[in-house]
Amino acid sequence: MSIERKHSTIKKALLFSGLSTMVITSCASYWLWDRLNSALPLLNGEVNLPHVENEVVIDRDRSGVPSIIAQTRMDVSRAMGFLHAQERFFQMDYLRRKAAGELSALFGESFVSADKEARLHQFRKSARQAYESLDVRHKALLDAYVEGVNAGLEKLDSTPFEYTLLQASPNLWQAEDSFLVSFAMFMEMQGHDYRNTLYLNKLRQNLPQALVDFLVPLGTSWDQPLDTQHLAAISIPSAEVYSLKSATDTSQDILALHEQADSLYTMALQDSPSVAGSNNWAVSGTNTKSGKALVANDMHLNLNVPNIWYRVGFSWHEADEDRKLTGVSLPGLPLMIAGSNTHIAWGFTNSMGDWSDLLRIPADKGQELVTHITQRIDVKDAEPVEYVVDVTPYGPVVEREQNGDLLVLRWVAHSSSAVNLGLLEVERASSVDTALPLFNNTHMTHLNVVVGDEQGNIGWTMLGALPKRAHSVWAPIDYDDKEYDWSGYLTTDKYPKRVNPKSGFIFTANARVVSGDELDIIGRENYALGARAQQIHNGLRVMHEPSEAQMLRTQLDSRAIFLQRWQYLLLSIMNEEFMAKYPELAEYRKIVNNWNGKALKDSTGYLLVRAFRTQVARRVFSGILSGVNESNPDLNVFDYFSLTSQWEGPLWKLVNEHPDHLLNTHFESWQALYADALTFLNDHFNNTHGSIANAKWGDYNKVAISHPVAGALPLIGRFFNIPEYGADGDINMPLVQEQSFGASMRMGVTPGEEQSGFFHMPVGQASNPMSPYWMAGHDDWQKGVFSPFLPQETVYSLKLLPAESKE
Repeated sequence: MSIERKHSTIKKALLFSGLSTMVITSCASYWLWDRLNSALPLLNGEVNLPHVENEVVIDRDRSGVPSIIAQTRMDVSRAMGFLHAQERFFQMDYLRRKAAGELSALFGESFVSADKEARLHQFRKSARQAYESLDVRHKALLDAYVEGVNAGLEKLDSTPFEYTLLQASPNLWQAEDSFLVSFAMFMEMQGHDYRNTLYLNKLRQNLPQALVDFLVPLGTSWDQPLDTQHLAAISIPSAEVYSLKSATDTSQDILALHEQADSLYTMALQDSPSVAGSNNWAVSGTNTKSGKALVANDMHLNLNVPNIWYRVGFSWHEADEDRKLTGVSLPGLPLMIAGSNTHIAWGFTNSMGDWSDLLRIPADKGQELVTHITQRIDVKDAEPVEYVVDVTPYGPVVEREQNGDLLVLRWVAHSSSAVNLGLLEVERASSVDTALPLFNNTHMTHLNVVVGDEQGNIGWTMLGALPKRAHSVWAPIDYDDKEYDWSGYLTTDKYPKRVNPKSGFIFTANARVVSGDELDIIGRENYALGARAQQIHNGLRVMHEPSEAQMLRTQLDSRAIFLQRWQYLLLSIMNEEFMAKYPELAEYRKIVNNWNGKALKDSTGYLLVRAFRTQVARRVFSGILSGVNESNPDLNVFDYFSLTSQWEGPLWKLVNEHPDHLLNTHFESWQALYADALTFLNDHFNNTHGSIANAKWGDYNKVAISHPVAGALPLIGRFFNIPEYGADGDINMPLVQEQSFGASMRMGVTPGEEQSGFFHMPVGQASNPMSPYWMAGHDDWQKGVFSPFLPQETVYSLKLLPAESKE
């Protein structure tokens, strides 16, 4: 064959191949386009539904926010179920499967470990029991919701597109599934707390108790509880208690740090797993221009496509009174989670309390108390997996110690009393005084609730079942130790509460809220660092006639007040003598000296100060914990940062007092430790960005919000995600923002004046990229633009009609 003919053949083959690829891609794109369009929700017209009692109108604005107008609360429940199924059924299914340990059947082998973890808790059994325990009214409203869900799923032209991509079919919704959604939130907020107790147990097995108390303090000087009582600081243990001079050398740990510089530096910008928490506060009518309370809330969670919340407004007529609520719902539940009912407004934060214990059962008692339950885990495209769960009358076995003793998890979430539909009663509350006990009777994951009313009153209390116990404990205890026994749950009159404090405002931010006996009720351990709460408190204290706009500005506050003292420390370290020894750090010091004191995406100074603190922390604590990590090879310093958010307390004392006996033995002096951290960072930034001035906070604080099925679409999956971008904000300030973690919503509202309120929600309402309101509202959230709390002008209108009115 001639060269010319050969080239011609190759060209034809390439052309044919290219055309074939285009045809295949076009066909696949058209198929996906068709699947997406056929799975869109009904927006206009009329639809007949079984069980609907009277005509229900669902008006949507241009952002897809629905207003349900019904004659009864039962029909509101049906309409909510219908909407949730039409727009968010896959999300609902994901949450019920997460709690039940059934994700592998949908996604495959990669989820088997997660399913095994969930099966420990037997939530499906507890969900059935919770449903059977409902009173007549709540059971009827949940049944109506289930009717709406399954009707909404049936009225789609095709199943939600995620199932098409996964080659699966959805199962109908059952009443117990709604409680699985509640248990999924327990897992999100508290599911790994017991792992921290396991790690703390290892610290106590390897270190003197005085050193453990120092490393894991109950609080710091940043605490800002509502009662203003501060805990005494713990002194650094003396060399007689513990000294690294006689401990194993940690040079190998530091060597590994440098050998894996790139990967570890990426981790260095995340001090610990994000605290699943939030901000909320209320300002009393004595401070506002209207004389009514003003409530603000931004709940921080992992961010996904779609958003975990679904915005909704609904109204009905009851007992000669018109009821109207606006806020956010959680698909899977017939409830208004946070919002306003025109008389009160409310919002939540994670309480961060202690709601579980680890009980130690001696090895010789194990055989008597343990029952083996074999679980079958169905796995997509693979054989089922058999998993044996060891349970006791006190809870599941989560670890076996070297001597054969069993550690058993006792957790509030294991009780069917842990979940109910108490928020249905809050809907009808007309004041703070009537609302607080209703919140106490609401059982779901434990939350701080802040509430304000149209009379100007404000209050705080707890939501969730609180165990009746003498005090909490953060260490394994003997299973038969009566001192730490639980004897049921507290009645509402025993819950901590605050109403109308003299300051005129109430706030929470996942940090410690109370002290003394009340702290024993909630638990003394594992709170978020108080820096965020303190910054909110100080801002509210100086506000004059706060407005909704001021509430939004506070939520967007990115001032780095927490890191100011680290900037001062860093400049004092980089003095004239130090700079003479390390002249290559001159640019580093200049930028730190001129920082703007804010966590802005374009800030180099903030990045340099923040990165210095994290690198110093790693060098300090990897030395102190070297013996623990050598005895437990599966552990490292990052487990410590996961254990406690209070590590700033011991770190700050160490870098100010420079105890020679706790200095990482790889370094000759504390100054050498600082120099090592700074030269490491200087080299990293120069090598990665060309120059240190080119490195920006936004290069590392990149927001990445993705859809769970995007990975199944290698060519076009990215179109289901939010394009990655650098963002302002950080952890220890009101504007909480990390890579895939941040404000899942923001609101500020005065009950009775909802038209003046604002609302933000990332990603928006829709889960289907072909929706006319796909990503509507996301830009307002991202840019901090004031956007209305209430649904706006109607663009789409749908009627749900009783089946007997069918033409």
